[in-house]
Amino acid sequence: MIENPGNNTPKTAVLLVNMGAPVSEQGMKVFLRRLFRDKAIVQAPEPVRRLLAATVSRMRYKSSWRKYLTIGGSPLLNSMNKTAAELQKLLSSNYQVRCAFSYSEPFIENEITELTLDGFEDFVIISMYPQSGFTTTGSIAAVLKRIQETNNGLRIRFVEDYHDNPFFVQLWTNLIIRKIAETGYRHPILLFSAHAIPQSGIKRGDSYPLRIQKSAQLIADSLNLPYRVGYQSKLGPVKWTEPSTSEVLKKLSANNVSEIIIVPLSFVNENLETCYDLDIKLIPYSINILKIGKICRIHIPESDNTLVRMYRSFIEPY
Repeated sequence: MIENPGNNTPKTAVLLVNMGAPVSEQGMKVFLRRLFRDKAIVQAPEPVRRLLAATVSRMRYKSSWRKYLTIGGSPLLNSMNKTAAELQKLLSSNYQVRCAFSYSEPFIENEITELTLDGFEDFVIISMYPQSGFTTTGSIAAVLKRIQETNNGLRIRFVEDYHDNPFFVQLWTNLIIRKIAETGYRHPILLFSAHAIPQSGIKRGDSYPLRIQKSAQLIADSLNLPYRVGYQSKLGPVKWTEPSTSEVLKKLSANNVSEIIIVPLSFVNENLETCYDLDIKLIPYSINILKIGKICRIHIPESDNTLVRMYRSFIEPY
């Protein structure tokens, strides 16, 4: 416990939060169970969610885990930890930075409980989802609300969106400029690929697609390059946001577009959706089936100074 508020012990806890990534086959089962039991993900009564979560986690955990093995394990955890360490270096000794996750350990609620027991009462929670949405930041907000309801003394500030932040735009601008120089592309089109969400959320007022479009426009305008937006990684039989990234690629191929740079716009860390869905599935499909001559994607650095400086500005303004 913190007994002397005047000492150099950090007084504010900073949590970088994300969906998480399982590190074992059993961890995958827990991940899927928590994911499909989350009301932000599945709009159904709790008994239905509980049954669905139990069924999906039991039936799918082995096949889902094989995808993680295919990419050598998710790079998400290492990236998050490195970003947290770099952010810690930029902050004064009044802060302690950690990572926490919704569906894999360390869980958000457990980290906050542990930090509270260590005497922390002030928290800054930063979402690793740049564009807020019901199924991502909405889920985190619900967890934070439950925590505050049982811990009235906690002060929690949630940074849940930065889709149009100049640092965020600069991050992608820098990475795209670097990729163009590396590939030698002369007239590339940018294909911004974002994680899909169920259309049912949009009907309930989720502005996530509008934020995706705004992010894409700001980045493309900063480079004066043409662009398209597509959605990837849909799951299950329900209707998801459109167009899919694969459909956009089909149209670009039909129009003889020969230089395409895929930008994984809704992510700030490499993960299963980038390393598997894009690198193993979509890009080979584009080359081998659609016969697109030149296609590549932006790989997200394990940690990036521009990103870290943006997070620092949310906590301790310059």
